[in-house]
Amino acid sequence: MLFQVIENFLPQDTADFIEKEMLCNTFPWYYSDAINTSEDNNKFFFSHSIIHEGEINSKFYDSIAFPILDKLQSNKIFRVKCNLFPKQNKSIEKGFHTDMEQEHKVLLYYVNTNNGFTLFENGDKVFSIKNTALIFDGKLKHAAVLQTDKKVRINININYK
Repeated sequence: MLFQVIENFLPQDTADFIEKEMLCNTFPWYYSDAINTSEDNNKFFFSHSIIHEGEINSKFYDSIAFPILDKLQSNKIFRVKCNLFPKQNKSIEKGFHTDMEQEHKVLLYYVNTNNGFTLFENGDKVFSIKNTALIFDGKLKHAAVLQTDKKVRINININYK
């Protein structure tokens, strides 16, 4: 099995809270100038780092990261990064990549439902469905495919061991 998909990963009220918090106009999203694609350098996205290089650097650790990490039960978290992708006119693939060179696992948590998805090199797709977790070996190259149906696509990317 290349990956594991866990639906209803968090209790519904927790999933609803995280979505509401991240869609609030006071949540601090930061502009990123590139989406890691060779096709069009005019694309951008927004991110928010909660853990960077193993260090907590966001006041949203308790409310957003902790409920997910508590279920993960890992004692080595490298990074927790939230991503917000604006709606596109056409489906755009970010480009295949790995998140880091060192050995790790990835948990992608889908905050909201939309027609975007995660694509693996072998063609497998996992669609962005609210409160779903996708877990896979960090050596697997994957790509984000951006949505065309909702204003934003939000996920939380956790790299851990």
